[in-house]
Amino acid sequence: MKATLKYPIFKFRPRGNLIYIFWKESKTTQLAILNKCKGWKGEIVIDSTGTKYIVKRSYMTGWKGIHGFTGMSTGMISYETEYEDNPEPFSLRQLQERIAERHPKTRWFREECWDSVEDFRQTIFACKSFEELAETMEPKHEFTVWERIQDYFFRGSFLMLGGMLLYIIWLFTKKAWLWIVG
Repeated sequence: MKATLKYPIFKFRPRGNLIYIFWKESKTTQLAILNKCKGWKGEIVIDSTGTKYIVKRSYMTGWKGIHGFTGMSTGMISYETEYEDNPEPFSLRQLQERIAERHPKTRWFREECWDSVEDFRQTIFACKSFEELAETMEPKHEFTVWERIQDYFFRGSFLMLGGMLLYIIWLFTKKAWLWIVG
C-alpha cells in the first residue's frame, strides 16, 4: 500500500532504541544503505495524524545523477516505500511513552545535554501535539541573516586562500621547470 504521510514523521525499529524524525519527504538514499537495512522491512512509521504504518518494503526506482554519482556521493538512488495494508491509530501518549522509555538508553541522550532522565520525561509528556514532540526531540535550526553572512564570508575567505595557495604552487612549479630545462 502506498501512503501519503503528514510530516513530521517518527520512524523506529520495533525493538530498537533510536527514534528518527523526518521533517520532509526524501526519496533519495544510497543503494548500500538500502541493501544493508533490507529495505527497512518491519520498521514502524508514525505520522503527525497519529497513524501507525509498518514498512512492507522499500525498493529502488532509479539512479540519481549519472548512474548514482552526484557530486561527492556515489551509489545514490531514488526509492519508493510500500506499507502494510492495515494502518492503525497510534496515540500521542503511546508515542510519548515509547520515547520516554527508549530514548534515554541511546548513546546520544547525554550528548543532547539533558540534565536527567526525569527532566527528559517531563518535557516529553508536556508536549501537546506530534509537531511539538518532534521539535522537542530534534529542534530545527534556522540560520539568521547574520549567520548566513558570516558563513558566506568564511567560505569566500577559504576560497581566496585556496586560490592563492594554488597560484604559489603554480609559480614554484614554473620556476622549477625553467631551472630544470635551462
